[in-house]
Amino acid sequence: MFRKKTNENSKLESKSGHKIVGLDNISSIFKGNSNEAKIEPKIEKLIEESTRIDDSDSPKPSTSKAVKLIQEVQKLKDRTITPFVDYNEGLIFYPILSKIGEVQDNITCLDDLVSDGILEKNIYEKLIVCPIHPDTHSSSVRLYCPKCHSLNVEKLNLFEHKICGYITENTNFDFTDPENSRCPSCKKSIKNFEKEIRVPAMWYQCIDCVEKFDNAVIKLHCRKYEHDFDTNSGQFVPTYCYKLKNSESSINSDTNQIKDDLLKLLQGFNFDANLNIQIKGKSNNVHEIPIYGKSSITDESILIFIKNQSDGINQSDMNSILVPKLDIDPTKTLLLTVSGINDGVENLAKHYGIHLIAESDFSQIITRVEKFVSDWYSENGGKK
Repeated sequence: MFRKKTNENSKLESKSGHKIVGLDNISSIFKGNSNEAKIEPKIEKLIEESTRIDDSDSPKPSTSKAVKLIQEVQKLKDRTITPFVDYNEGLIFYPILSKIGEVQDNITCLDDLVSDGILEKNIYEKLIVCPIHPDTHSSSVRLYCPKCHSLNVEKLNLFEHKICGYITENTNFDFTDPENSRCPSCKKSIKNFEKEIRVPAMWYQCIDCVEKFDNAVIKLHCRKYEHDFDTNSGQFVPTYCYKLKNSESSINSDTNQIKDDLLKLLQGFNFDANLNIQIKGKSNNVHEIPIYGKSSITDESILIFIKNQSDGINQSDMNSILVPKLDIDPTKTLLLTVSGINDGVENLAKHYGIHLIAESDFSQIITRVEKFVSDWYSENGGKK
């Protein structure tokens, strides 16, 4: 007899009372024999979309934490992991790693996902560090007087009131000060600094020797070891950010593995099962199916679709499944996802006889699929 599991098959509760979007006419297109079937342009487009199955060759991440990390990244702005730099200790951290139980400086964990084609690695910032003490990232810019080498340097701006032509240094009158917003020459109020004031010149002045000069001497200062170094001698230390390559590849990080597991599961229940196989429907259109199984002892068949989107499964995703489902007309159809389910999707799946399994973990999905197949054949008296 087929295996009978004892674990309960949790039922998905309907999240929406929305009416099902009108796709009733699709089913009528596939009724009758193949000579009578006519595919309207809109349906042809849906059929074309339905063949775009995820064939990613990305290997499975080394740990199950990858999926959890991806889910955390999806909550971030721009879905980008940015670094935190400890300037004194010269360490680079990625705080998000602590949410999945990893050490925050385990950059290898992120690089592995880059190798797997899930994340893309980009330069976030290049730090200029001390050539003598490159292990510390803490440096600052210092301006020196080219004459006496004093640090007591001040920047001067020349301001011009556009309306009356009044010109003054910012040390004499600062038009940017909201309390002195009236021109001392024409007495008009300065309401918009950027539009009413021109800055025709800028220079520096040493407070110690009163020297004025156009360019100050710029040095970088190693803050931890208290010494200067020349900008040309500084070393660059790159820091990286990690971004989801795209919503499809990122959330499907374990898709290849789950396909293999499902294939073995179906074969264990006497199915001739295949991955990414092309099946011709009643309309003579060919559909590429992620997982197709046909019982070796009955005429029953099953289609399994795996859909994952960063913004959740929507009705458009359902449409791409409905077309091959209605055209091939299998005994059972499953839609598996670790994504969220948008409003109306569960009602649409129920209306068209698609069994929807949504879990946050792929291992839970495998367990539920095994129970579904086991119960299905046990109820029909299937024998192994």
